Amino acid sequence: MPHLVKMDKKMSKKGLSIIAAESQNTGEAKIKGILDEHKAEFTVTRQVRGPLSSRGIPHAYVFDVEGQLIFNGSPGGEDFEKVVKNALKDYEDEPADDKKGGDLFRQRTWTNSEGQPLVAAVTEIDGDKLTFRLKNGRKIPYEISKLSEEDQKMIQEKAAE
Repeated sequence: MPHLVKMDKKMSKKGLSIIAAESQNTGEAKIKGILDEHKAEFTVTRQVRGPLSSRGIPHAYVFDVEGQLIFNGSPGGEDFEKVVKNALKDYEDEPADDKKGGDLFRQRTWTNSEGQPLVAAVTEIDGDKLTFRLKNGRKIPYEISKLSEEDQKMIQEKAAE
């Protein structure tokens, strides 16, 4: 865990997204305690099942930006960090702050139509889609119709300018 926390802090601004998968029915309180103890800020999913299987714990899968599996093995091995660094090499590193300009909306909390929050800046509006830039610099396309009515209205007003 300390190794992953260190990687997350060091590489999240370069595009690394860590999602830990719990597969041994550990309780939510215990998981939270472990994350708090290690000051981990990445997501942990519970009771993970297939389609990939692993041998041994801990186990890591690394996917590139196209979603291709590029590593399957122990996160403690020498190859793990090399594969991660290599996968991030071509990442377009953009600053996480909004001072560079060019954003249509500065980083703020958006709400989707189901009431879930998302912290991001908006870099582009194109028809019925927009592009969010997350805190770590990663850009993701998003359908405007999936935002709350209030946020949709803000986007539509900006697009009309």
